[in-house]
Amino acid sequence: MKTNPRKRLTLWSYLATLLAVHIVFLVLALIGVFHLPLKGVGSILVTSFLLVLASAVILFFRNNGDAVAQAFRFLAISVTQLLGYLSTSLALIYTDQSVELVFYLLGLSLSVLILQTSYLVRRLK
Repeated sequence: MKTNPRKRLTLWSYLATLLAVHIVFLVLALIGVFHLPLKGVGSILVTSFLLVLASAVILFFRNNGDAVAQAFRFLAISVTQLLGYLSTSLALIYTDQSVELVFYLLGLSLSVLILQTSYLVRRLK
């Protein structure tokens, strides 16, 4: 079963969609919605975007458009990202970072995972 060619997954649209989430969270931190140190915010955003790049490699490396293979790839990137975000939040907790910074990471990760899931499911129909 092949996916709809009009709704085919592309690397650039995937990265642009998830980069938009990171830019929104950066803007929210810069205008003072979150009272966080910019160094911590920057490290969280870089870590999160590295997880997004790793998921892009998993999703698009040797992708032939088969819906079943893409479903397994989606499962692999979901597990990879969940473990990555969990590891990052545990690192923040064990290094005695502020609770607000941990919640910032959890909010960012939840936003990325929800948007990514809706993006991929919409294109796997």
